[in-house]
Amino acid sequence: MKVKAVFFDAGDTLFYSKGGFPFRARAVTIKLRELEYSLSEVDVLNSIRKVAECFEKLNEDVEFCRKYWISLILLNLGIKRKHHDLVEEVYKAYRRASLEDTFIYEGTTQVLEELKRRGFLLGLISNTTDYEGLKDVLKKFRIFDLFDSIAASALTTWRKPRREIFYYALNQLDVKPYEAVHIGDSLKKDVEGAKAVGMYAIWKFKEGEKLEDSNFKPDFIVRNLSEVLDILELM
Repeated sequence: MKVKAVFFDAGDTLFYSKGGFPFRARAVTIKLRELEYSLSEVDVLNSIRKVAECFEKLNEDVEFCRKYWISLILLNLGIKRKHHDLVEEVYKAYRRASLEDTFIYEGTTQVLEELKRRGFLLGLISNTTDYEGLKDVLKKFRIFDLFDSIAASALTTWRKPRREIFYYALNQLDVKPYEAVHIGDSLKKDVEGAKAVGMYAIWKFKEGEKLEDSNFKPDFIVRNLSEVLDILELM
C-alpha cells in the first residue's frame, strides 16, 4: 500500500538548539533579578539541569507541562513562598529564550514543501512540555501551515514511544499505520514507537546511538532529510 502520510519528530530532526540550558538559564536569571530575586546564573543553570535530570531518570511515558517544570526549578532555587506567582513570568522568559535559540536544519523547509507538492499528508509527533512553544517555533520558520496535524505530548499526555501518541497522530489524518512513515532521530522514541504500531520508520542518524541497542530496526537510515525524498519514491 502506498504511503499517504509522512510524520516527523521535531527537536533534532527538524530543529536544533545551539545554546541549550546555559542560554535559557541566562534568560531566567535576568527575569528573576527583574522580579527582585538576586540569584547567580550558575545556580539557576544547576537547578535547570537538576530538574531535567530528575525527569530523565523517571523514564516516564507521561508528559509534564512546562509550567510545572518551571515551578520545580523555582522550588529547587529555594523560592518557596508565593513562588507560584512567579511561574508565569519565568515561563515566558524561558519560552522566549527557547524560541530565540532554536534553528531549523538547512533544507528542511524545501523538503516539507516538496512532500506537500507530491500530495503527502504531513504530521508532527513531538515530545514537548510546551505545545505553545512548539507552535512558536513552527511559525517562526513559516512551516506551521504545512502540517495537517500535530500530535504533541503536552496535549495527548502520552510521550513517545507510547503507542497512544502514534495512534492519535494516525487518527488525526485518518490513515492506517501501513500507510504512514515516521522520521526521527531517536531509535527508542521514534523508531521503536513507530514500528510498534506498524508504521514505517526512517531513522535520522544521531551520533552516540547504535542500531544494536534497539529492539526495532528502522526501514531506512538518513543523515539529511533531503534523502527522504528519494526513499519515498520507492515506497
